[in-house]
Amino acid sequence: MSSKRKFTRREFLKNAGVAAAGLTLAGCGAQGGGAAQPTEAPAEPTAIAEQPTVAAAAPTSAPAVKQPIELIHWSWLTASDGEVWAQMINDFNEAYQDKGIQIKMDVIGYDEFNTKVLAGVAAGQAPDFGWGGGGLRAQWIKDGALVPLDDLVAKVGLDLSDFTEQSLKGARYPKFDNKLFLIPMDAMSLQMEVNTDHVKEAGLDISKPPDSNEDLLEWAKAMTRLEGDKVVRSGILMTGSGVQPTVTWGIVSAQMGFKRASDDLKTAAINPEAGKAAMQWILDLFDKHKVSTRDVTDRYKAFGTGEGSMFWTGPWTIQGYVDQKLNFVTVPFPKIGQERHTYFELGGLELYPQKDSGRYEATMEAIKWLSDNSFLWTTKGRGAATRKSILARDDYNTAGHPWEVRGAFIEGMEYATLAPIPILNADDFEIYSGGNFLATVIAAVIAGEKTVDQMMDELTEKWQEDLDIG
Repeated sequence: MSSKRKFTRREFLKNAGVAAAGLTLAGCGAQGGGAAQPTEAPAEPTAIAEQPTVAAAAPTSAPAVKQPIELIHWSWLTASDGEVWAQMINDFNEAYQDKGIQIKMDVIGYDEFNTKVLAGVAAGQAPDFGWGGGGLRAQWIKDGALVPLDDLVAKVGLDLSDFTEQSLKGARYPKFDNKLFLIPMDAMSLQMEVNTDHVKEAGLDISKPPDSNEDLLEWAKAMTRLEGDKVVRSGILMTGSGVQPTVTWGIVSAQMGFKRASDDLKTAAINPEAGKAAMQWILDLFDKHKVSTRDVTDRYKAFGTGEGSMFWTGPWTIQGYVDQKLNFVTVPFPKIGQERHTYFELGGLELYPQKDSGRYEATMEAIKWLSDNSFLWTTKGRGAATRKSILARDDYNTAGHPWEVRGAFIEGMEYATLAPIPILNADDFEIYSGGNFLATVIAAVIAGEKTVDQMMDELTEKWQEDLDIG
């Protein structure tokens, strides 16, 4: 899923329970919502006994410890993905019950997670490790809130050569000597979920899903339902503000040739005309083609209750819609522009500073086990595997959820190229966000408060300032 997306997919579960008449939808973490807060304050990192001195371990064995140690892990994962992650933690604890390391997990509300972690770091009481996302922690690294991992990885024998190139690139920071600050656990992309009941009703062939702008709009018009001039079922599920138009603009603009920043991170808003064309494309969904409505507020609920036919989203939604018995499949994000691109998100585990540095190696040993055994997590929890050996398994495509709802998220990683911009003010560039600078400007255009030209001028100016800071 990551620090950047404030109030995004976590809203999925936060609102679904109220809106979907008792049907439990799944959230991501990615890439659920509104997790219940722990019944007591999260524990300060503690050892069961005296803090251990941890010796280097062979790749297949636990580290030798003098005394048992309890690692504190904070997670913002909830609902279906949270349940799978809890199973992962329980499996580790069972495997290591006689080996000197146990994990105590506390669930922290997503909206509070970053604040609580930073407060813990400042007070010297941070958890040992937690969930993070690639490319968005440059300021944390600068402020000393994350532990570099290269040496620890080598000590416990975690095989970095088994990770995909894409995931390792997202976990390293060129600005900080290309050091590793995240152990990738899953990789996610945005693809298109399609309601097959609507497809059948419209007389379309789901075996030949839309893959061009023309076909996409044709399908959208065929499945849209109007009452007078009011769209009551969106062929393309869109909202008037928040995450959905922001991430859609990010993807469509890239497909049309726009770049948020140059490859050398020196120049902002490359090919601005393409960026403006993408914004007009979104406006046309509402006003020209009439296949979307600004009135949708809860996109997850709307798709789950049949108010939308085609929905661009991530693998964190699969479990909930499967549980809901929604008839849907997932297909590749259409090629609306000249190049095929979609959103990329990396989920992984990060370490926080401890008074006792002896805890780091035990923590990395636990993370190594979780990574080595992430088959369950990446077939049923969320996202594609970041380990080559898992992707190569004969049963990877058949395990977990059916391939027709999961496969596009795996195969689509090939063109999931829209990663965070790895600078201090990365959040200003983030396309999967409902409340950042970019989302605010786009919402103003959709509301008619700004023109497309004004939008591009403001983005260019702000982004250039961010790039100049570095």
